Amino acid sequence: MPGADGLLCIGLLEDDADFREELALGLGGYGFRVAFACDNAVAFYRRLQEQPCDIVILDAHLPGEDGFSVATRLRALSPVGIVMLTGRSALEDRVRGLEGGADVYMTKPVDLLELSSVIRSLARRMRLAKAPRPVDAETRAAADTNWSLQDGGWILVAPDGASLHLSAQERTFLVALMDAAGSAVSRQALAELFLPDSPGGFELRRIDVLVSRLRAKAQSAGLKLPVLSVRGQGYVFAA
Repeated sequence: MPGADGLLCIGLLEDDADFREELALGLGGYGFRVAFACDNAVAFYRRLQEQPCDIVILDAHLPGEDGFSVATRLRALSPVGIVMLTGRSALEDRVRGLEGGADVYMTKPVDLLELSSVIRSLARRMRLAKAPRPVDAETRAAADTNWSLQDGGWILVAPDGASLHLSAQERTFLVALMDAAGSAVSRQALAELFLPDSPGGFELRRIDVLVSRLRAKAQSAGLKLPVLSVRGQGYVFAA
């Protein structure tokens, strides 16, 4: 989150030189600190290691490793916020980006005011996700036998102690379900949690995409996630 200068740190991966410069200058004008702007994944990884960022903005079509692969790799390694900004507007590309780990998927052309709003709302949500949740004695006792969110909510822990690191969207989704204490949460209510990141509206289908991605991620980690679909209602955490 914001550094000593109070500014959110942004990293850019965009192969179009003119647009890359436009983004860097424009975001700087909106009060962000653009730490670096690269045109390929190799340079991007090197600079990100030297200068960790709060949020990165990735193009999809790049020389060498593409932006979808970069997003997937980053999500596996880091809780950094990921915004995909690309000219690829097909539904399958949007789903691929979100399933691969992007927190937000936007298409070009984009208004810099809208982009800055999306970045700030994503950062706000990430701050909320990191905030420690109060745990009383009863909750602590239950955590010994039930599923729980730990490390500020970034890690889902199963009853057998197995754990799963979460993205910002996954954390927000699971907090909503677990706070409902066994009651179903509607898709509309879940979608409203993500509306600040989607000024043009949030497609309800994206909730199903998020769930599908989270289930697959949990399964690959050896966890059977107790998130069930309730016909005509939404989703429930049935642990």
